[in-house]
Amino acid sequence: MEPQGTPPHRPVLTTLQVAEYRDRGFLSIPGVLDRDLLGRLTATTERLWNEGRGLTAKTRHHDLAPGHSAETPRIRRISSPTELDDVFVEAAFRSVLGDIAADLVGGAVKFYHAKINFKLPQGGAEIGWHQDWPVFPHTNSNLVALSIPLNPSRRGNGCLRSIPGSQGRGALSHWADGRYMLNCNASLSEADMAEAEFNEAEPGDVLAHHGLVVHGSEANRSDEIRTTLIIQYAAADAFAYTAPVIDSVHRNRMVRGEPASHARVEAGVIELPPDFSRGYTSIYTHQGG
Repeated sequence: MEPQGTPPHRPVLTTLQVAEYRDRGFLSIPGVLDRDLLGRLTATTERLWNEGRGLTAKTRHHDLAPGHSAETPRIRRISSPTELDDVFVEAAFRSVLGDIAADLVGGAVKFYHAKINFKLPQGGAEIGWHQDWPVFPHTNSNLVALSIPLNPSRRGNGCLRSIPGSQGRGALSHWADGRYMLNCNASLSEADMAEAEFNEAEPGDVLAHHGLVVHGSEANRSDEIRTTLIIQYAAADAFAYTAPVIDSVHRNRMVRGEPASHARVEAGVIELPPDFSRGYTSIYTHQGG
């Protein structure tokens, strides 16, 4: 399950697509993922889901919602899937996803973490408005997450929503009244939220969002689970200030280009998240209180 060398960067996106990402903070790239790879990712995810059915407690890889059982599985996340099957290493390091990440950060890029999120049918949790970078702040904000839907992602089943241009506001507070909320709802107005767009997508599409763009999702009101592979990348010269929320043996491995010899540091005051070095539960736990 080790990345085998760093492939050369082969640009995928047009100048206009990169400009749209930088202006709006997110970008939809339709039908870009290889269909064979998509099929293998989907089949392997189904196998990992079934392996988690018999669990009675959360593990390092499987996060379980209340009420989970083998008969009614309620797995809501599989963390660090690159440690569980080589197909995820292939996707993160050797597929077109690495080229897209390099296109968007503008050069050398490294892997930070990966996860598979499951939004359960008939009430799978709403995810409040948040930014990724404040949860795992780096020396600069040049982080990009690539979301790969493994089944149709629709408004009705709680697809991602993003507020265009919100990355331009910088980092917003994810604390309120001395408590870590892992959302920035208190920093947003009704007008801000009204601008959010539904990022509907098909399997094979890729949705990219910047580390500072404000995003969230509504509850899944449909009868179908929504399954999304998310891979978080960082520019080679961005270094984490805090312990990782999802650790991995592959963290900081290069995806395209060469490792940085210097950190690029953006000026400013950084509001830190809690100390996750003793373990991170999940966004569901923090936002659910």
